[in-house]
Formats: sequence, structure tokens, C-alpha cells
Amino acid sequence: MQDTTQNLATADIGWINPPLDRTSPLPLYAQIKQRLIGLILRWEQPDRRFYSDEQLCAFFCVSRDTVRQALSELVRDGMLTRSRGLGTFVSARKLEERFGPGMDFIRQWEAAGTPIQSTLLIFERCGADDQVADALKIEVGAQILFIKRTRAAARVPVAIDYRYLPADLVTDWDESSALASPLHLLWQCVELRNGEFAIEAGVAGPEEVEYLHLNAGAPVLIRTLRYRDADGRLVMAGHTVHRGDLVRYSLNVPLSREAGVAASAIGKTAVHSGVHDD
Repeated sequence: MQDTTQNLATADIGWINPPLDRTSPLPLYAQIKQRLIGLILRWEQPDRRFYSDEQLCAFFCVSRDTVRQALSELVRDGMLTRSRGLGTFVSARKLEERFGPGMDFIRQWEAAGTPIQSTLLIFERCGADDQVADALKIEVGAQILFIKRTRAAARVPVAIDYRYLPADLVTDWDESSALASPLHLLWQCVELRNGEFAIEAGVAGPEEVEYLHLNAGAPVLIRTLRYRDADGRLVMAGHTVHRGDLVRYSLNVPLSREAGVAASAIGKTAVHSGVHDD
């Protein structure tokens, strides 16, 4: 075990830890797959051969069949390639997501070769409760559209989205709209002025355990958001809970006097998950 660990890059060891949970209802191969996706999406050397079956078996203390099942799914999902005599290589690429006109991040992911799968959990027009009314600055009971969905990459759930929009703006939306990019659809019909964001650390609760297949107390990243139109009206609010082991955010903020503070000049880069699809 020690020899195998020494053969793994130090940064990679941290990424595929903690140890597998052998009491979890999630099969061992699926847990290995989740660990390896995080590793694949931060792979810096495309020409560097991925770890062998033997290394992964020794590191995770599982059988060769278990490792091969995880790897075969990653090959099927297009994240790895395997060649007899050459070994296994990473085929997934990092994705740079940037704010700009349209902001259709789902298509950005598809173009980068890592399509996102969305699963709609709730699509409901209802009255705003106290919390939602405060987020959208509307009266309690005002009609809103509530969207709740999960998003997955390579069939591994990476995020839960909660979105709230004034119902009068989206009268023609149906469930298919929620499976696309709500932000992009909103941009097509409303002149947006800016977005407001906050990112904070959190821990997995019951919903994250159920939908993201995390252990209770596992780290998550919570991104809250609000978008305003040209008149300053809040047209969408909500938050996303991301798996903390599969997401990294970095911001590039222009500081030159010429750049000013135009929202369109602010870029964002995310690694898997980054999954910044509003």
C-alpha cells in the first residue's frame, strides 16, 4: 500500500481521498468513479498515462473487477480512453466558463466534450414564502416559478439547483425550459443588467446525502445568486449546492480604470462543476 501511494502524485492522493465508505449503500465501484472524476477533471498532463488497474486496486483496497467496472463506465462516458499495450489516458478537458451575452453554459460543456445531464425534481408555480419574497423583493404570496433540479456529469451528480423567478416573466415556460439553461432563456427575453453572487462553504445535509450521494457532513460549496434586469428588478434568485470535491472556482476581475466595473468584463473559470449553469 505504501509503495503504491508513493507512485501516486501527492496532489492526486489528496483528491481521491477520503477512504471508501464500505457501509454506504453506494457501490464501491461508484464511489471510486466519483473519486476518479475529480482527479480526471484536474489532470494537467494529457500525455501522461493514467493510473493502472493494479495501482488503483492497491490504493482503494478493492478487487480488479471493482476497479475495472469504475474505469469502464468512465471510458463509456468519454472521460478516459484505454488502449491495449499503451494504457489508460484522460480524454476529458477542463472547461472555461465566462460571462457574456447568452451565457449558455450547458452548450459550453457539451462543446468541451463533457455534457451535463439535468434531472428535474420540482417545476411549480406557487406563492412566495417569506424567504423567497425577501430574495426577490416581492410580496409574500406573489406568484413565482420554483425550479429544483440536479445536474450530473458522467452520470455522477455534482449539483442541486434551486431557482425562483417571478411567474409573470415566464408564463410560457414548461418543464423542458428547466432542463435547459434558465439563465440563457431569461437572457433571451429580458434585458439583464447584472448578477450578484456569494460563495460559501457548507456541509452536506439530508438533501445532499440523497441527491449528491455524499456522506452527512461532507464538504459542499453553496453559491447564492440574484439577477437584475435593466430597471433594477430582481428577475431570478436562488442558490446551488455543489459537491465540494468536484468543484473549484476562480475569478478574474478587471482592475484597470478603462475596464470600469462592467459586469460583462468579469470572467469566471470553473472546473467541473464549476457547473455554473444558472
